[in-house]
Amino acid sequence: MSDQMHLLLFHSPVGMLVHSWRRPGSLAEGQFGLDLVLRSAEAAEAAKFDAMLLADRVVFESTGEDPPAGGYEPLTTTGALVARTSHLGFIPTISTTFAEPYTVARMLSQLDHLSGGRVGWNVVTSTDGAQNFAMDMPEKQERYARADEFLDVAYRIWDAWQDDAVVFDRERGQWAELDRIRHPRYVGQHYRVAEALTHKRSPQGRPVIAQAGQSEDGRAFAAKHAEVIFTSQSLMDAAIDFRTELRERTATRPVTPAILPGVVPVVAKTAIEAQERLDEIAELLPMEAGLRRLSELLLGADLSGLDLDAEIPLERLAAPEEGDANALIGASRYRNTYRHIVEQRPTLRQLVVSHSRSRSHGTVVGTAETVAAHMASWFAAGACDGFTIIPPFMPEGLDDICELLVPELQRRGLFREEYPGTTLRDTLGLPRPGA
Repeated sequence: MSDQMHLLLFHSPVGMLVHSWRRPGSLAEGQFGLDLVLRSAEAAEAAKFDAMLLADRVVFESTGEDPPAGGYEPLTTTGALVARTSHLGFIPTISTTFAEPYTVARMLSQLDHLSGGRVGWNVVTSTDGAQNFAMDMPEKQERYARADEFLDVAYRIWDAWQDDAVVFDRERGQWAELDRIRHPRYVGQHYRVAEALTHKRSPQGRPVIAQAGQSEDGRAFAAKHAEVIFTSQSLMDAAIDFRTELRERTATRPVTPAILPGVVPVVAKTAIEAQERLDEIAELLPMEAGLRRLSELLLGADLSGLDLDAEIPLERLAAPEEGDANALIGASRYRNTYRHIVEQRPTLRQLVVSHSRSRSHGTVVGTAETVAAHMASWFAAGACDGFTIIPPFMPEGLDDICELLVPELQRRGLFREEYPGTTLRDTLGLPRPGA
């Protein structure tokens, strides 16, 4: 285990508290334009974050109440941002269910060239969205089987060009040696790819592979492919169990993945100021909307008629061990939330508010010293290799993280003060795969 943390920035133009866009100065009017997302990237790079993770959704699920938490198309946004930064990594999300290996491998390889080696790939299998791609949604096991083959094909494509294939021999008039290019000639169950890419191998060889699945299928996939694992953990002992299990599953791999649970830090110069900010934003959340979102997290649990200031009757919730619950969308996060409800017994109102703040991630409120101490305790206990930082609101929430929290982590020797190299693999301490 390294003696310093890794930090990813989970990009959200409005922050985790999506209703916080209603605050004056939220800059919500700038969403989808370059200036807003570039402001976040420049702040993250100045603070020496490892990378920015760009999430994605391809379904229309808006009620019109709040703007989408992400909204930016990840690949085109990455292309714009790499041209305006020099060290920060970018990890766009791409679904293996709705894409083809050659296209994805080509785009990510080109982005890796354009960025000088600062690109990763957050691999997802998606849980919905088939209605927009002229297909029926495959079952979960089928989606992961396709994803596994998808990655294997992508590796073949990225590795087709040997590192020394391009020779630039002007005297012979030979740009590349064809015997150093191995066309995939692949025919599998789901995919067929004949030829290599039309450009040479990229600076990192392959993009850094990130993954966020927490189900059994997701963990198996992560154990085989992931170099960075983004996870939702709000309890330290559960996070320790998760990391221990993944360490055991990856013990024979040459790469040990960095496990980075999400955390929502609400940071201010005083604890009172931090809590006041959170309380002010909580007042902007309509309870009806909060109940609806909580019901979705609880796999459609019926919350009607319940006293907001009483505990949720457990009989209204599906046990995580039940087969139907495990098959539903969001089941992996549901298990963590169910455990929190059973052990902490929050009231319905408290759960609505806490869910709006964190979406099953950990939330820490207070001064930079308080938040840094919390992160340090998780890191020292072996619960993580760092964190995926999710700003609670924008833009001040990210500013406080970069200007107050990160310097405190640096003061404690827990986070770097300079980038160690030029590529994302350098930053994460990952080897460059051989061709």
